[in-house]
Amino acid sequence: MMEYKIVFSKKSTDLVDMSGNIIFKTFCKNYFFIRKYLVYDGDDNLLLIFQKTDVLLFFIRTKILVSNLNKQFEFRDKGLTFCLLMDNLILKFKGQVIGLLNSEFKANNKIVGHIKEMPDSINNSMILTFLEENEINKYCLILFIIATVNYWDPH
Repeated sequence: MMEYKIVFSKKSTDLVDMSGNIIFKTFCKNYFFIRKYLVYDGDDNLLLIFQKTDVLLFFIRTKILVSNLNKQFEFRDKGLTFCLLMDNLILKFKGQVIGLLNSEFKANNKIVGHIKEMPDSINNSMILTFLEENEINKYCLILFIIATVNYWDPH
């Protein structure tokens, strides 16, 4: 079983393993109605740039600008269902509006991991758990970052 958590700092939001090793770092650049997110791996290699367009804090469009990941993929969202479409694989999880996030990552409708938001006195923390170690986990984490970064990133 593999576990990850989100760690906030003044300059970035990091996704780390339970040993504290950085898996992904996310930096945000704010423009008027656009936020650009830059995602790096633990070795400072730029993996992804995407932008979110918002109107009155409602994010209405997500666009992948640069992808230096191994696979081509497409991000889609419909309501609170978020998907990455890659080759013949569909990665998915569902968000929620009220309460703490408690969801599952699915790959072609098979559960591969879980997301659990833990209440904290200052910031809620997120624990992401996967049933086995494989490359799909990396793309589930990317999906999670793209889908939710505008809600939990304090920048």
